[in-house]
Amino acid sequence: MSETAMTRPSLLIMFAAAGLSLAAEGTDWIERLGGKVERDAANRIVTVNLRGSWINDGDEMTRLAELPYLDTLDLSHTRVTDEGLLRLKPAPKIRDLSLFYAEWITDQGMTAIRDWKHLKRLNVRGTRISDGTLALVGKLTGLEALDIAQTSVTDNGLEHLITLVGLKELALGRGRLTYKALGILRMLPTLTSLDLSGARPVPPDMAGNRGGPGIPEEAIHAIAELKELRVLKLGHSSIGGSGLRILSALDKVERLGLEGCRRIDDAAATELVNWKSLKYLDLQDTQVTPAGVEALRKAKPALAILALTAKSAESHQ
Repeated sequence: MSETAMTRPSLLIMFAAAGLSLAAEGTDWIERLGGKVERDAANRIVTVNLRGSWINDGDEMTRLAELPYLDTLDLSHTRVTDEGLLRLKPAPKIRDLSLFYAEWITDQGMTAIRDWKHLKRLNVRGTRISDGTLALVGKLTGLEALDIAQTSVTDNGLEHLITLVGLKELALGRGRLTYKALGILRMLPTLTSLDLSGARPVPPDMAGNRGGPGIPEEAIHAIAELKELRVLKLGHSSIGGSGLRILSALDKVERLGLEGCRRIDDAAATELVNWKSLKYLDLQDTQVTPAGVEALRKAKPALAILALTAKSAESHQ
């Protein structure tokens, strides 16, 4: 055997080892920023978690866009701005993007995702986006999960969601939306999870501390038409007993969040007996008394109840 033939396998091994070394070194910058990566079975980077990290608008954003198999990217609680987000435009394979409380992001930066046809999950809660972003999102018809809570989206912007025929999860709470906008929910029959929680509670020393005017019946009926719902979060809203009676038609709901709903008292809680599939219930900071909680537990012994209520808290002061 020639010397060349003998050395060829050694060279191949050396090149392979060098490739692995380069691949490992290629993620060092992510770890230095405080991030983490996940790889698939072929050792390709598919997930980058930079939540709360030191990443900014610099070259690191360009390097993220150059990761050929990047599927999931978490930039939550970072100081990335529109300038940095626009560097991600060449990364259309991303399926899951979280900008949760990336507070410098606006509609301008969100134009980066205009052509991300593979995007399935988008979280922009706590950013500065508004209706312009929803105009873009409405064209990403493969989207399955969207969180636009605590943003500047208005009732008009919500109309762009009609085209999202496969949307399963939607969070809207604590923004500029009015209850009137909830009529659009009738056009989203595929929803399995709806989060309307987070309305600012009225201070207890102010008039109307029971939550102000109730949710309009029309809005409640719109929610009641979402027959595929499994999760419904109404925390810190003005839902009352009559609303719960209407919503009992949602016979697939397993999880219900009523935390901070000051119109929910013992009488209102009795309406929950008729929720056929309910398994988990949050009654924290409501007007339900310990006796009311106990009565509900007797009526639905399989129901898990989180129940440090306002009434029980008062009794311990």
